[in-house]
Formats: sequence, C-alpha cells, structure tokens
Amino acid sequence: MRAVAQFTITSLCDVTTSDTAPENPYMGQLWVNTNVTPPETMIWNGSAWVVQNNLENLRTTVSTLTTKSAEFQQSVDGLNSYVSNLTQTVETVSGDLTEEQQKVLAAEGRISELEHTVDGLSLAVERQYVGGINFIKNSAGLNGITDDWTYSGTVETDSSTDVQNNTTSDSCFKLGSSSTLQQIITGLVTGGSYVFSLRAKKTTASYSSYARLQYNGNKYAYAFNTTSTFGWTEYSFVLDDVQDSTITLYIYNRYADLYVSDMMLAEGNAVHKWTPAPNEIYTEEVKIDHRGIEVSNAASSQRTVITNTEFSGYYNEEKIFTLNKDETQTKKTTVDGELTVGKTKFVPMPTASEGLNIVILD
Repeated sequence: MRAVAQFTITSLCDVTTSDTAPENPYMGQLWVNTNVTPPETMIWNGSAWVVQNNLENLRTTVSTLTTKSAEFQQSVDGLNSYVSNLTQTVETVSGDLTEEQQKVLAAEGRISELEHTVDGLSLAVERQYVGGINFIKNSAGLNGITDDWTYSGTVETDSSTDVQNNTTSDSCFKLGSSSTLQQIITGLVTGGSYVFSLRAKKTTASYSSYARLQYNGNKYAYAFNTTSTFGWTEYSFVLDDVQDSTITLYIYNRYADLYVSDMMLAEGNAVHKWTPAPNEIYTEEVKIDHRGIEVSNAASSQRTVITNTEFSGYYNEEKIFTLNKDETQTKKTTVDGELTVGKTKFVPMPTASEGLNIVILD
C-alpha cells in the first residue's frame, strides 16, 4: 500500500501587496498595504497587523526632530541676530564710552584748571589779605624802642639778614641777659575772643625765657616758657571770653639773646598774618605812627621828625633845627641871596671880597 502526504510550502520571504490584508496570515507575514499613500509595509505579530519596524513612530520622531531642528535653527538665527545686535550695541557703547572718556578727560582738565584757579585765588587772597587790627603798637621794633614799650636790661632792635629771612616785618626786638620788654594794651572789646601770635628765637639753653599775656585780672597765657634753645618759631594761642579791656604783654629773657618779632593781638580765634597797628606805616625811610611822621635819608644821615610835640631836623642824631613855639632855633643857616631881618636887609656883594651891604628899610 502506498502512503500519500500533502505539504504546503510557505516562503517567508513572500510579500503580499494588496489593498486588503491577506486572509489566514501567519506569524511574521509581510504585507504591503497599498491602500495608503505612501504604501506601508505591515507585519503580522500573531494578533494584528503593525507597521514593520515601527516606521510611523520613526516618522513621527523624525518629523518631531525636523520641527525641533527648524525651531532650533530659528533660535540660532535669532541668537545670531541678538549677538549681532549686542555686538553693535557693545560697539556703540564702546563709542559712547570713548566719548565719555573724552568728556571725563575734559572734565578732569577743567577740574585741574579749576584747582589751579582756586590755588591762584587762594594765593591772591592770601597776598591781598591785610590781616586783622593789631592792638600791639610798634610790634616789631620798626620804629626803634618807642615809648609804647617799657623795658629793663638791654633791649635793642635788629634788622639783620637772618631777621629779614625769618620774619614778615624784617625787624625784631633783641633782649639781652636779664632783660624784659612790656606793653600795656588797651581798647579791647570785652566779651569776645582774641588771638595772639609772635615769632621768636632763643639762642641759649639752661635759663628760662618766656612771652606771656596777663588778662582778666591775674590770668596768664604763655606763648612759650622754656629753658631750651629754639630757632625761629611761630607761637600762637587764643584767649576766650576776654572780660578786661586791658591786657599786658610781658617778655622775659634770663641769659644770652632772645629775639621776638611779628607780635600780633587781634580779635577772633584765627591766626592772622602780621600787620602793623592802625595808623602805622613803616617803609625803609618813612615811618608813620600815632605820634607823627619821620622821614630819613640814610645816604645823607639826615632825618626830619614831625610830631605833636616836635618839628625838628637831625643830622647824625644831632638836632640842627627845631620849631619852638614862635621861633625857629637853628645851629647853622645858609642864605643864598638877600636876608631881611625886620627892617634891615643884608645884601651880599657880587664877590665875597667886596663884603656885604647892609640896607636900612623905611
């Protein structure tokens, strides 16, 4: 007996292409679905037809990535545009900064000029400043040892090169051993403050020298009080609430030489540059103060003094003429021409040998 069998041979590589799904599909069968555009390759997974290799998701992903790429490109383009604008802005700001730097430099230049102007103005004010009213008379000895001062011991004035190089007045008092110099200052306004200043130099140590003011009765204020030597130094202090219109300035030197100059007592509490007292003018050959006027000529050793008690002319400290009430007293008189005395006229002849004519006037 012969056996007969039937075999069905299925090619796994066969792909069915149709508008409808194949009937009785087997696991892994492929089907190209032409019912969609573009056609899709489907595979039977045992229960349903699915897109082979999940191409739809892949397409979705690719589409999404394409969209994202486009958006990213737009962002990059926008960023490039922003960067470009930012670059232009930075360049503009740089240009503005350059202009601002130029403005700052110009402002600094103006400030520098202003500072120079202020310095010049300060210097001009300082040079034009005449100081406060100095209540100390003949405060630097420019008029010698006048009766404004009382003194004991050896006191003289000095205008040497050292003094001129270290004082404003170019003059000073020099006190020798065991010497004093004193002035009683009057006319102060009570209830205010006064500032006192002076310049001084002390040449010897071990012995005391001092300069002080006595005020408000028995109160004392010292500019300096020391046994030590010191070079030219400016001293000052303020007297608050002065209640007495009289102040006494007293300077003492125990040994060797003490130089004092540019003494000043003025209202307020700010130190002033030295100036003479009111009505005092001191130049090289003209001296004016509250006593009168003195005009001198160093080359001829002559000087003329006009005060409320004297009208005199001097030669080498010798009084040559003076006005005494209703008469003029003189040691020598030279008349170049005629001389009339009362009703008598004296007429010199053309030559000295011919003598003098005496004429009696009617």
